[in-house]
Amino acid sequence: MTEQQINLFQGQTAASIIEALRRHHSGASYGAPWAFFAELRIGTGYGREAEQRIDAWAMALWPSAQFKRVAYEVKISRSDFLREIKDPGKRRRAMVFSNEFYFATPFGLLKESEIPPECGLVEIRPDGRLRTVVDAPHRDTPPPSWRFMAAIIRRANDGRMDLAKQETA
Repeated sequence: MTEQQINLFQGQTAASIIEALRRHHSGASYGAPWAFFAELRIGTGYGREAEQRIDAWAMALWPSAQFKRVAYEVKISRSDFLREIKDPGKRRRAMVFSNEFYFATPFGLLKESEIPPECGLVEIRPDGRLRTVVDAPHRDTPPPSWRFMAAIIRRANDGRMDLAKQETA
């Protein structure tokens, strides 16, 4: 079965994977509210750094959760993942703004052994549930820069922030 056939069979797209990540951070999995952003720009203004985006980014909103920040790079094809492995620049920038970094893929797309040691892997099952295959190591990182905070505030001000709410399972 080809890669394209696998993804078509599962019916998963980048958008459906991001939606699964959004549901995961809704509180049902973690118990505390999270802010969740899809396609979050790293900065404001124009230029290479400002234009780069993180596919999905979530932050715990309670001190008891230590304001944990998680970045996700969505990959729906092996070829896209292999390009990323050869040129890790995009993930390096996302890692600066997160405590954990995960690749998010359709179920069965990648092997555990392919995941770089500084990353984790979550798979989205055909039923839409998330499964952590490889835990990302927790990294202590400095607080977000003012440029990054401005990007978050702009998104929130535009009404495009999803403040994940508690859901009942």
